[in-house]
Amino acid sequence: MAVLTGCGAAAPPAKELADEIIDTLEVDGVPVSDEVKACMHQEVAGFALTDEEAQGFENLDDVAKKADAGNEQAKQIMQRFEDALASCNP
Repeated sequence: MAVLTGCGAAAPPAKELADEIIDTLEVDGVPVSDEVKACMHQEVAGFALTDEEAQGFENLDDVAKKADAGNEQAKQIMQRFEDALASCNP
């Protein structure tokens, strides 16, 4: 997973970036339904690190950065986040 940046600016927080992507999400050129988007936004808002995960990571931004650097636990957390979002798509 790569962290997106533009014009030398710092990357936005991971949850903010996820919300922006959800708002413009399309599948095969067709916008995703409002119901799916609402579900995904709820998953983003409700996503939290477990107590165990919080021992090694500050927040989702830290997880994304470490996953991009190859950290296996971070990759697993990002997969859990992606799976939560994917569960919204029937």
